[in-house]
Amino acid sequence: MPLMVDVGGKSIVIIGGGNVAERRVSLFLKQAAYITVVSPEVAPSLRSMADAGQIDWRKKCFDVKDIQHAFIIVAATNNEALNQTICQSASPYTLVNNASDAKGGTLHIPTHFQQGKLSISVSTNGASPMLTSKIKNDLKSQYDEQYGDYVDFLYEMRQFMKQTSFIKQEQRKILQSLLSDEYLDKDRQKEISNWLKRKTGRNDSHERFS
Repeated sequence: MPLMVDVGGKSIVIIGGGNVAERRVSLFLKQAAYITVVSPEVAPSLRSMADAGQIDWRKKCFDVKDIQHAFIIVAATNNEALNQTICQSASPYTLVNNASDAKGGTLHIPTHFQQGKLSISVSTNGASPMLTSKIKNDLKSQYDEQYGDYVDFLYEMRQFMKQTSFIKQEQRKILQSLLSDEYLDKDRQKEISNWLKRKTGRNDSHERFS
């Protein structure tokens, strides 16, 4: 089932040093995870990350001890048998991603993109990576960069709403109205934002929104 997992500060161990490992590292690095890469050799970009102190590179072959304290394990070698061995060696309480077999682990990492607080993921459960990529690109075109600012605006308005004395029904009505495409416009955002700020700390919020 799809889940949103906070990996900030968590230990992520990636076995392998090629292109797949590089993509996984880039993904987790954005989420401020603590990343360890285990591989005799790594791609130049991973070597640079290790030199910069962004990741911990253990220049060695896989050993079960490498994954003892991992929150997430990624088996990303070019050896399918080894990837399976890594998955089988993991604790039953650890999330495991098998990069060579989507169904071989307990964690499938979907294709996703972010626009600020908005995060959209797409998965075909390994059936068609090409279709997954196509759908992602279609959605990315529909929910472009302005949606990052728009979601920030919605978050701010929700926080302001909590400071007013509007009844729940009125709060819901206002927040629902903000989902209109007209509020993608920054001028309209500023207009309603100023209106709600005037309401904050006042006792006249019986005035109805329209």
